Amino acid sequence: MPIIPKSVTLTNSSVDVLNVIRNNATQNYRDYVPKATPDADSIREIGAVIMDYPTLQNEFLSALVNRIGRVIITSKMYENPLKHFKKGMLEYGETVEEIFVNLAEPFQYDPVVSQSTVFKMENPDVKSAFHVMNFQKYYKSTVKQPELRLAFLSWNGITDLITKIIDAMYSGASYDEFQVMKYMIAKHISQGQMYPVTVPTVDTTNMKQIVSTIKGVSNAFEFMNDKYNLSGVRTFSEKDNQYILVNSQFDATMDVEVLASAFNMNKAEFMGKRVLVDGFGELDKERLAVLFENDSTYTEIPDDELKAINNIPAVMIDKDWFMIFDNMVNFTEQYNGEGLYWNYWYHTWKTFSVSPFAQNAMFIPGTPTVTSIAVSPGKLTLAKGQVAYFSATVDTENFAPQVVNWSVDSEKSFVDNSGKLTVGEDETKATLTVTATSKFDDTVKGTATVTLA
Repeated sequence: MPIIPKSVTLTNSSVDVLNVIRNNATQNYRDYVPKATPDADSIREIGAVIMDYPTLQNEFLSALVNRIGRVIITSKMYENPLKHFKKGMLEYGETVEEIFVNLAEPFQYDPVVSQSTVFKMENPDVKSAFHVMNFQKYYKSTVKQPELRLAFLSWNGITDLITKIIDAMYSGASYDEFQVMKYMIAKHISQGQMYPVTVPTVDTTNMKQIVSTIKGVSNAFEFMNDKYNLSGVRTFSEKDNQYILVNSQFDATMDVEVLASAFNMNKAEFMGKRVLVDGFGELDKERLAVLFENDSTYTEIPDDELKAINNIPAVMIDKDWFMIFDNMVNFTEQYNGEGLYWNYWYHTWKTFSVSPFAQNAMFIPGTPTVTSIAVSPGKLTLAKGQVAYFSATVDTENFAPQVVNWSVDSEKSFVDNSGKLTVGEDETKATLTVTATSKFDDTVKGTATVTLA
């Protein structure tokens, strides 16, 4: 089970930091280093002792980073703009299996039929998704010996030193985490994997209409449906589990109190459900290219698409849409005796994924449209009992969903949701038609012809 560490408020006092380190240090350290008192002379005295003994320097800096630094990082981890959606720390294993059990099917009561079906098994419709650790990065910072010496010459020197070490590494990691999470949203929009809801272009004259649309979707989330999730399972999201991510420009135009009414909440209650984002298309593409340099699943989103995505004012998601876990947070250090400096490494391993069962919707100016569907292969010859795999290429406008429903015009053959066709052993037809129908617009279809040999 993931664990969410509790935030810890640390004092900015160098005295408290020095004493925390001393209280948890070795006996040798405590024998040489006196207890700190709230005066500058005491801090300088401790600094003089530490700087005279290299072993004490190493123990001091190791404790400063690995103990104090770890607490700071852990506290900060859940203070980023998208903190609501992190699931916590996974201490064991690399893979999370998410299991969803679909609704049970109804049956007609019939006492006669029950005599023959009472012991018949009815397996539940269980679906699963696997979320695998896919992010292993480290960040590096250097502390030179003269910097350590200077830290003991001012009242805030110690806290300034830990800030220098931590901020150099954590700021990069925090920035990257935010960029990856925004990329996940943009990628799902680009690939037609978020349900689009049409709203007018944002301006001060149509706020009532936009809020009314958002309220309608929020209300729809509360009722069991298969419309707003990628897997097409029947699910719902209570108001307390709904979050709205808003473009900063839309937030500046929209009265927050008015938007809160869409969720049947007052402004104070709603603020915890509103997450401000600078823009869904505001991505640092250069940084992302470095982060995913060796990741074959990464695809760069074209600039024209990012521009269109940036016009999206808001995205609504269930709290479980993001499946993001911290797999490992680790500090390590190494002293370079030749260069008289310490190198520190901050390793952060994460799982970045989304749930295919959680509800989501994006509010987009313009009309999402499915223009055509092409099924591949278009023609195929199979024998009875054989299996074939079909794929659908869905052309869309304004990021309409690309999800299709598969069907075959036979009761003796079967095609599943992935496009896998199984020809029945007792199939009597000479020709089968496999159809891919847009789930978003069922008037748009693509077909393939299967001739039975």
